[in-house]
Amino acid sequence: MRPIAYFTLAFAPVVAIALYLYLGRKYGKAFQKLLIQSFLAGVLGVSVLLAAKVLSTLLGLNDLRSIKRLLFYSFITIGFASELGKFALYRFYIIPKKALDKPIHAITMSVMVAMGFCTLALPGFFLNLFPTTPAFPSTLYLFIFVPANIIFAVVMGFFVGMAKFIKTYLMFTITGLFGATFFHGLFIFTLVTQDFKLLSLFAFGSTIIVFILGIKAALTEPEND
Repeated sequence: MRPIAYFTLAFAPVVAIALYLYLGRKYGKAFQKLLIQSFLAGVLGVSVLLAAKVLSTLLGLNDLRSIKRLLFYSFITIGFASELGKFALYRFYIIPKKALDKPIHAITMSVMVAMGFCTLALPGFFLNLFPTTPAFPSTLYLFIFVPANIIFAVVMGFFVGMAKFIKTYLMFTITGLFGATFFHGLFIFTLVTQDFKLLSLFAFGSTIIVFILGIKAALTEPEND
């Protein structure tokens, strides 16, 4: 692992602090408080990933010697566990808050949840607490971990956030969780298989998608009851 990779540990906290300083000043104390709560929710969400990785290690599922194990590890052990950890407190504690009064704010809080998650999860990977066989391309993973989680956060934040403001509540909530899980799982799969062409396509396509979702959320006004 290259020494420059150590700087990646600061990515998520720096993004979180920037959001807090800029948006907190713009929207007031209630919004600042919710930003902090979202960040802490992400930190707590790492416990679900930790439990999944401990179980995976105990069951010997980190030996990725078949396509079935690759898919299970990518989409369930990492993808689903990570997004479920973020989703739980985000959906049931953050989303109901009155300060979250626009769809675009839901995406903002989802990103803060992701930054809290990254702040604690990234050092765990950095220390190689739960190694896999074959190993990830570690330096690359460290550099793209935070941007990738911002992508997953926008997907979850758009759909789960929109669910608060529209009538098709359940469908949007489920889409948010499993949409983020799919993106996360595909991301991990490209890294484990070291399929960098697929990773490039994933990065290009997902960036376009989250850009569209962000614009849609920014232009959407909550429905009147």
